[in-house]
Amino acid sequence: MKATAKRRAKSEVELLDHAAGNLMRALKRDMLKKDGRIDYEKLRKEGYSERLLAKLEQA
Repeated sequence: MKATAKRRAKSEVELLDHAAGNLMRALKRDMLKKDGRIDYEKLRKEGYSERLLAKLEQA
């Protein structure tokens, strides 16, 4: 019987990048579905960080 290799634990940075990517993808999908566009001013008013919004604009 073969044993599988143990997975390397993700660092905190990798974990946060992955979570931010998931959040960004979900925000983008929801806004496009509801409004047909991404409203960056609305996201700013809701308290999303400028860093997240910059990544969203690039994607």
